[in-house]
Amino acid sequence: MPVYIDFDWLYFCIFFGAALLISVVLSIKSSNFYTMHVVIRKFSIIDLEFPASAMELAIFIKGIFLLPASLSKKSLHALRDQLYLDFLFIPAAYGSIFIICMKVSMKMVSFGHGLFAILAWVQLIPMLCDIIENIYLLNKIRPEPVISKPVVHNAYKILELCKWGIALTAAVCSFAAIFYFWLVGMYSDNSLHFLMIIVAEIIIYFILRKVTSKSEKEMMAEIQQTGIV
Repeated sequence: MPVYIDFDWLYFCIFFGAALLISVVLSIKSSNFYTMHVVIRKFSIIDLEFPASAMELAIFIKGIFLLPASLSKKSLHALRDQLYLDFLFIPAAYGSIFIICMKVSMKMVSFGHGLFAILAWVQLIPMLCDIIENIYLLNKIRPEPVISKPVVHNAYKILELCKWGIALTAAVCSFAAIFYFWLVGMYSDNSLHFLMIIVAEIIIYFILRKVTSKSEKEMMAEIQQTGIV
């Protein structure tokens, strides 16, 4: 029998806003992700989460140490900083999903009532998976990363599928349900100002992303200063 918690929308605004703010910082860090893979190239955290093989993951990380000293140091610091900052992003992101699932659950009856409560509580699984992933990747960051055994790499892939699958399923279902409630008018008037707060947070997020993002030309110019390309 799932445990039900009736949250105020203010809690979602706080957790969601924190997740957006931290994601801006993570985006800034990821703009410095470079590796030497035949040539100097950018990579993303998704490349490390879903490598084609255990060897490819090791090649990505080893390539960072093969970069020119200044670029290598910047990329390593950015990667480590992002993985450590992700420990703050985890409770904000999954907490947001947890709260919105509970909010939907409290508006549902019968089957949906229990279903969305379960979707809320199972967010503990992707949260744990995300923590394990960060620890795993942090231990991989070394000049000669150890290539994981097939059983370990397969477990890592399953972990990633669980993390993304459970979280995305809950988030998509919850937002779809919220959108339906708005369409049919099943909402309270006092929730309107919370909607305005959420919209404002999203607008601020895109403004910050625009202000803090580096253009591709600026990044290429920085690489060219190394004398490699």
